[in-house]
Amino acid sequence: MKIPGMEGGVLRKDLYFAATGYEPHEGQIEVHYDNHRHRVLSNGRRWGKTLLGGKETEPLAFVKNRLGQPQRGWIVGPNYADCEKEFRVVWDTFRALGIEPVSSKFVNNKDSGNMAIVTNWGYALECRSAAHPETLVGEGLDFCLLVEAGRLHRTDFTEYIRPALSDKRGWSLMSGVPEIAADTSLLYWGFTRGLEWRTKPWKSWRMPSWTNTVVFPGGRNDPEIKEAEDDLTEDEFRRQYGGQFVDRVGRVMAEWDDAIHLKRIKYNPDWPLYGAVDYGYTNWWVWLWIQVDPFDNIYVLGENYIKQMDTERIAKDVLIPHPWMPKVVAFYAPPGEPDETNTLTRHIKKPSRTNTGGELKTRLAMIRTRLKPRPEGAPPEAQQAQIVVDRDRCPHLIWEMREGYRWPRHKNETKNESEIPLDKDNHGPEALGRFVHGYFTASGRSETVSRQSKARVG
Repeated sequence: MKIPGMEGGVLRKDLYFAATGYEPHEGQIEVHYDNHRHRVLSNGRRWGKTLLGGKETEPLAFVKNRLGQPQRGWIVGPNYADCEKEFRVVWDTFRALGIEPVSSKFVNNKDSGNMAIVTNWGYALECRSAAHPETLVGEGLDFCLLVEAGRLHRTDFTEYIRPALSDKRGWSLMSGVPEIAADTSLLYWGFTRGLEWRTKPWKSWRMPSWTNTVVFPGGRNDPEIKEAEDDLTEDEFRRQYGGQFVDRVGRVMAEWDDAIHLKRIKYNPDWPLYGAVDYGYTNWWVWLWIQVDPFDNIYVLGENYIKQMDTERIAKDVLIPHPWMPKVVAFYAPPGEPDETNTLTRHIKKPSRTNTGGELKTRLAMIRTRLKPRPEGAPPEAQQAQIVVDRDRCPHLIWEMREGYRWPRHKNETKNESEIPLDKDNHGPEALGRFVHGYFTASGRSETVSRQSKARVG
């Protein structure tokens, strides 16, 4: 097979791109021909990062690595489906070049996650999902594309990909629309590394959508860009089209980190047990089972999310039979629904606590403050997350805290420019906020526990 772009025994990128019908725009050219080992691209939508990533890997199929071996690389995304676009770029090019399948290893099935190209001379390109960390362990890599990196965790790279690149001195390319301005985000972490002159192997770029003058020939004043700016909130426009990290955009609980706030928790009989409730019917009716240790750390042991059932029936059929109910000291409920609270109190025979109201932003601030690490100088036994959720018993709450509860994206969703989050996918955080506000602003707490107790956290 004649290799496109090969001239005098050397494969030239520019000739390869031309031979395969790819004309990169100016922003793509800058990234393609940069020699930094780890490149990070924070881009706006429709910028062309899919084509960039796919075409960057293609020429490697025809050249050997520094050890004289065929090259091997991965495309890694939050899920298998996220890898498919870049993979399809390579797949379509190789098909057009007449590269024949090698048994069952030349496949493209995003539904099963089975996407791989293995040529008969040994080049290999595979897709991996960060949702399945066990698939990120393997032999050395020559390169890795990390796509939708705004939704990847920093540890996906530091614990899995980076060691795999060490054997062969491999390179990485991270790209995606920014999500949060926090080091838990791989894209943000990598982007900030690329801005520091000391990290010489790293380079980062911010590429707004309008730098793709093929899709947006009018640049910043292109009609499509201006229309999007009119529709989206300022923060969301800066993120989606400007490629900028915005502190308050997207997730409400931006401080949430699975690696810190999720553990397996055992009920501790030495600590009081509380309930926290957010009423609903067509929306979720939520009950959280909560304990607090002697250092005011909060443990959410379990959850009940129920729809299409009234409070009386939930009390009789769900809460009263629960083995933890006899241990409950009190529960925290919304102050604006006294009839529901009276019904619940009458059936479960537990008192409701007051002072659970106040402004929403106050309750959210109290939760977010407790999601942050303890200040330096705290006692060793208190140096842990101040809110911990059981990773197995609380799937709904975890999803809402991690990504479900969002700030507005469109101007017609809010009247006050993102000051108030969307009133959806927030029922667990609402219940938790009622508890945090009521418990920590109470004038006094009747329950006292020994400060010698130790958390039974797995």
